[in-house]
Amino acid sequence: MFFQKISIFLSTLGKFWQNRVYSLFFRWNIFLISIQFLYLFYSYSKLPDLIPLYYSEPWGEPWLAPSHMIFLLPAFSLIIILINSIIAMVIHHQWSLLAKLLLAFSLIFTLLTLVSLFQIINLAT
Repeated sequence: MFFQKISIFLSTLGKFWQNRVYSLFFRWNIFLISIQFLYLFYSYSKLPDLIPLYYSEPWGEPWLAPSHMIFLLPAFSLIIILINSIIAMVIHHQWSLLAKLLLAFSLIFTLLTLVSLFQIINLAT
């Protein structure tokens, strides 16, 4: 009984990723996140000890964070895509549009974090 449920779940999971739209969104997300990590590893040695990261704080020293905190940007992108992909897999039978919107939101979020990462690194170096 247990193995039958796992088999059905894996079959559904495979059908989900065979859908062209879902797999396209996921592939672009993974591509952009890898660009973030690659650019970050490439330019991390050039970063100063403190970088501007908290733009919602008042101007000055509260903006600054240790340089290792910049890894939060791609990490948050990865967390968002994983959570949204799991939710999209669960709901795609009933709410196909909502599943696509979740994956599209993940892509937009990843794109915005990529732009923020480029701007922070270019500002700090």
